[in-house]
Amino acid sequence: MKKLIISLLGAISFLTCNADKKEIVKYEFAYGDTIRTYSMYLPDTLRQNAPLVIYTHGYGSKTRWRTGLNATAEREGFAVCYPDGAPDSRGKDGWKVGYPPQDSMNIDEADFFAKLKEEVCSRFNLSRENSFMAGMSNGGDLCYQLAFTAPGLFRAYASVAGLLFECTYLNNPLPQAVPFMEIHGDADKTSMWEGDHDNTGGWGSYIPVPLAVSTMATANRCCSMRTETFPTLNDPTRTVTRTTYYDSPSGFDVEVYRIEGGAHSWHVKDIDTHNVVWRFFSKYLLPSKEDR
Repeated sequence: MKKLIISLLGAISFLTCNADKKEIVKYEFAYGDTIRTYSMYLPDTLRQNAPLVIYTHGYGSKTRWRTGLNATAEREGFAVCYPDGAPDSRGKDGWKVGYPPQDSMNIDEADFFAKLKEEVCSRFNLSRENSFMAGMSNGGDLCYQLAFTAPGLFRAYASVAGLLFECTYLNNPLPQAVPFMEIHGDADKTSMWEGDHDNTGGWGSYIPVPLAVSTMATANRCCSMRTETFPTLNDPTRTVTRTTYYDSPSGFDVEVYRIEGGAHSWHVKDIDTHNVVWRFFSKYLLPSKEDR
């Protein structure tokens, strides 16, 4: 097995992102006795010690990267890493957050992402301090899980259509303040806005999105909140409500975008998701070592 791992470490495949005509490069690295894979988007003008965003895909999703996020990375000067999840008992790639078919997965996601972050930052000379996580659906669930179990692993987290499971909520008090964002449709039938205490969806029991977000805000000791409403990008009859919890001792905010009538999606037809996520992350950028 060790010989196999060593022989595979240098393997690289090239995948083309049609939206921006730039190559996405896929890499392999050894994790325990397995080979895990991730793809990288590296802007042409990327500087040394640049920020890193790790994007975690949805459960069994074929969408492994986001061309809009790549375009934002090109403009703003950060790298994007797209790791591939591990298969569960159904053969679906994902992140272990407590779904019933994931019971057999022997993975500590906090440890895996700590190792992945070190691999990527070392290999591409990126900033460990200015590393962020954004995820969709199962990847958003992971953002909540890591915010509760390993909040210092990333500088900030952004979940889209993600959930906070009751087991995580009840058994893992937030140990420290962490900037957090949620973008969620209130008509999402997969990750329901109102929660699913009775596990009718089969994913496990999870709490309502407003409660999950307010839990993060309470842990951050946010003392103020404001609410703004504006129309969605493509349908002026539907609205987006952004609630920001702020004025905390740490200076870490919590934001939630409620998409009226929004289904289970990345919501690019409703808001400028990629730029919204990066604007949130950019508030927490630390000075690079070169600027100190």
